[in-house]
Amino acid sequence: MKTKQLLVLVSILVVLGLLVLILENPFGKSEREKKIEGAKPMFPSFQKEQVSKIEITATGQTTTLVKQNDQWLVASMEDYPADGEAVEELLDRVAEFKTTQLASTNPEKQSRFQVDASGVEARLMDSGDNTLAHLFVGKTTPDVFNSYIRAANSDNVYVAKGYLKSVFDRGYRTWKDRTIFDFNKGDVTQLAIKSEDEELELRIDAESKWQMLKPIASAAKGADVESLLDTFSALETDDFAEAKELAEYELDAPKSSISATLNDDSMRTLLIGKEEGSRRYVKREDKDQIFMLNNSRINQLIKK
Repeated sequence: MKTKQLLVLVSILVVLGLLVLILENPFGKSEREKKIEGAKPMFPSFQKEQVSKIEITATGQTTTLVKQNDQWLVASMEDYPADGEAVEELLDRVAEFKTTQLASTNPEKQSRFQVDASGVEARLMDSGDNTLAHLFVGKTTPDVFNSYIRAANSDNVYVAKGYLKSVFDRGYRTWKDRTIFDFNKGDVTQLAIKSEDEELELRIDAESKWQMLKPIASAAKGADVESLLDTFSALETDDFAEAKELAEYELDAPKSSISATLNDDSMRTLLIGKEEGSRRYVKREDKDQIFMLNNSRINQLIKK
């Protein structure tokens, strides 16, 4: 009796094992994997290295990016340097788009997916203004982890990975490079901080320790200086200000400033002007562009 029961159990296990092999296919590729591998690029001949111009239209406004001498500029904003990393991300995404998951082929449903004029239109061109890729980026899928996209010359709507509208449409942040300063904080040998109340001067000594020279001679708190340098050496703007006379922003004779002297004797100086709301107008001493910084960030720089 026990032998028969054992044989029945063994038989059941064998059958279950076969079912797992058939249904799960652990030693082969799933249908989804095969589909992904078999998917074709949305733009088969696209090579991001060939792109020299990008036109992005969203909410009725067109932003033009152009590449000059290996640098991207926002041509529609007086050739201001563009955020290079953001442009590279856009180019990478276009190169990765594949026809993996088809959502619709019905042109009447394009507005539902926002892959028409209600979405974001992007045209990527080479140096001769020949179109390399032309597409529409629509809304996110119901799970909000993916987005709908469509090539401009096709009615096929596909699902692409990620929240793509923020990649193609920078909105209020614009495509401008938000960098104010970008230098190695380890190269700083001296700091001069001027406020309406006092002037401070700090210098690093032979033992790599920070010393205060003004308003009194004293050892400086190294952690505080390092925190200040973390902010100053990688400073980005919170917003861009309109081009006006410096006097309107109180930047013609600023009452506050911070300067860093580097080990090659070059200087990085930030001028701090008028306060408006919870922000202050600032600019680099050696540049024309006027920025805006939140007061909380100003307080990280102008320490007492």
